[in-house]
Amino acid sequence: MLIIYSHPNRDGHCGFFLSTLEKRLKEKGINYDLVDLYRENFGPVLKPSEHYTSGHREIAPEVIEIQKKIKDVKKLVFIYPTWWQNIPSILKGFIDRVFTPHFAYKYKGKIPRGLLKGKKAIIFTSTGAPRILTKLTSGDRSVKVVKKDALRFCGIKSRGFVVDKALKLTDSQKDKIEKKVGRGLKYLID
Repeated sequence: MLIIYSHPNRDGHCGFFLSTLEKRLKEKGINYDLVDLYRENFGPVLKPSEHYTSGHREIAPEVIEIQKKIKDVKKLVFIYPTWWQNIPSILKGFIDRVFTPHFAYKYKGKIPRGLLKGKKAIIFTSTGAPRILTKLTSGDRSVKVVKKDALRFCGIKSRGFVVDKALKLTDSQKDKIEKKVGRGLKYLID
């Protein structure tokens, strides 16, 4: 299993998602690897030499290493906050640089084909807004961008879990997160 963590610290809701998940995985004896984009100082900016739509195909060594990790697992977990109804820029850059043509997808004629079929993912995100507001104003954009626009395009089945009103990490919020991690693992492992 590979966890992609996209938050500048481990306090708060996203950090609690991560610690709860790690605890449950250890209890179940499930091995995992963690890619912490901020701690690893992942460079999200797509370099001109990587810009595949203009004919460039260079893939940086750190990206190749992450692609190998993704290729070697069947299960992925994404943990990130929802900021401005969307994903953090570091995660967007990660998707741009890592989910490249001929690794994650290819076109057969004009039809895209996902190359990462057989994999499953869960998405955990937190938002300060009430859930009804995120659904009405953006249609859960921060989950859709990862779940549908990226993962499904590449052939990965996934489910998203959102904790709303995430302004302060209370016991009630911790309880919600623990339940969502349990449901997420049930989807991923069963």
